[in-house]
Amino acid sequence: MEKYLKFLMENGADTAIKIESKSIVTAPWTIYRCQFGCNSYGKNHCCPPNVPTWDKTQQMIDCYSYGILFRCHDMNVVTPLAVKTARELFLDDYYKTIAFGCGSCEKCKICNPDFCNFPKETVPSMEACGIDVFATVRNNGLEIHTLKSKEEIPDYFGLVMVE
Repeated sequence: MEKYLKFLMENGADTAIKIESKSIVTAPWTIYRCQFGCNSYGKNHCCPPNVPTWDKTQQMIDCYSYGILFRCHDMNVVTPLAVKTARELFLDDYYKTIAFGCGSCEKCKICNPDFCNFPKETVPSMEACGIDVFATVRNNGLEIHTLKSKEEIPDYFGLVMVE
């Protein structure tokens, strides 16, 4: 795992840790927040209702023993880095790996309704798939809080499940 933690740190993460899958929290309320708080809801392939539901996500997480949780301070780095890390793991024969990014996909100005134009470059965010990011981050000993001013440095998280 050290190789992948180092890979994340060398490519934009400031924190990367191995976590147990049982520390990941899913909840139905996260989808509600997407539906009633985000302009991307229903408008792209990486947002609800076009992604796995929270209970399907929990079923997927239950197929794993651990994952890698990482933090970046630039939201635009998280999803591409999650995808690249999952690809590195796959090429190293960790065939059972999936990635979750952060935020809504911004690759296309208007999402193609029939198929994703960039299926090898993007994945849905943790929150879109029903992962309670705050609870998951805190369960793993990292700090996270809502921002109260524009001067605060934001934290964005990604997750790569691996077996």
